[in-house]
Amino acid sequence: MQELSTYNAGHEFSYDLRESRLRKCVSIIESLPVGRLLDIGCTQGDWAARWQSQGWEAAGVDVNLDKIGLAIKSGIDARVCDLNQSPLPFDNARFDLIFAGEVIEHLVDTDGFLSEVRRCCKPGGSLLLTTPNLASFENRARLLLGIYPKWLNYNLDGSGHVRLYTPSTLKRQLAAHGFTVVRQTGNWVPFIPQRFVDDVKMPSLAITGDLLPNLAMDIIVLARRVA
Repeated sequence: MQELSTYNAGHEFSYDLRESRLRKCVSIIESLPVGRLLDIGCTQGDWAARWQSQGWEAAGVDVNLDKIGLAIKSGIDARVCDLNQSPLPFDNARFDLIFAGEVIEHLVDTDGFLSEVRRCCKPGGSLLLTTPNLASFENRARLLLGIYPKWLNYNLDGSGHVRLYTPSTLKRQLAAHGFTVVRQTGNWVPFIPQRFVDDVKMPSLAITGDLLPNLAMDIIVLARRVA
């Protein structure tokens, strides 16, 4: 029987800075004071290295040992961590900003994960989290037609997503773990299914995620740790 962690470790995840999700995350991070940053799911360290070059002290974790080796070669304090089984390998209150982009939907114990994130985040520090939106415009239309939601898997196939959130559910769980959401936006609203058009092919679609974040394909939240 295949384990979720084995599945996640065996699949490629990468950053495409043309995505509106990441372009909006860049804008949010640039608005924050420089400090210590943790990239959860850092893969080969490209994202962490970007911020380290801009003055952040960057660290990262990932389940893929080979990718961690590449991140270390890039000068990142990168460590192997299977978040479905292990705590984050860092001291309490170490980071000013924790970035968890497209991570929480791959985890079984999301409460345990958020508890660890809070432990490692400084009081008053920030969590920038992105995850697919179960209540996106496309998913609402699909369910009305009796079609399975986009970006949710019923088995270990495809994206390996075992959790999906609505914005209100995510905010409620974050609050339960001592985080207050100070900003919510979305990447883009899939009025037309993604297989026909997306925010890389048509960057102007990004404005729809700002205007109608609850209908966007991805949830993007900036939350602060309550002291």
